[in-house]
Amino acid sequence: VGRTTSFKHDVNSMQRPPKPTLVPFLAAGFNFASGRRILEVPYDAHSAYLFDGEETSLAVRAWTHGYDFYHPDRDIVSHLYIPNRSPLRPVFW
Repeated sequence: VGRTTSFKHDVNSMQRPPKPTLVPFLAAGFNFASGRRILEVPYDAHSAYLFDGEETSLAVRAWTHGYDFYHPDRDIVSHLYIPNRSPLRPVFW
């Protein structure tokens, strides 16, 4: 793992926690659980194409079904944040 870089925030100067940390929110792009979770807490069928609010909705519903969320104690993946009109990464949102 060693020295890492985040494209959105400089996390290199932050002290790493000694173990994964219990947190109140989840990241939709970094969300791992057993396959049973999708049966117990499916995505909201009434919120098709929801982007802003998807993570809060899923976190509230999963937490009320007994799921907890943890941030890892080290950087595992990164996400390249580029403005939505960039030719390097076209997006629809």
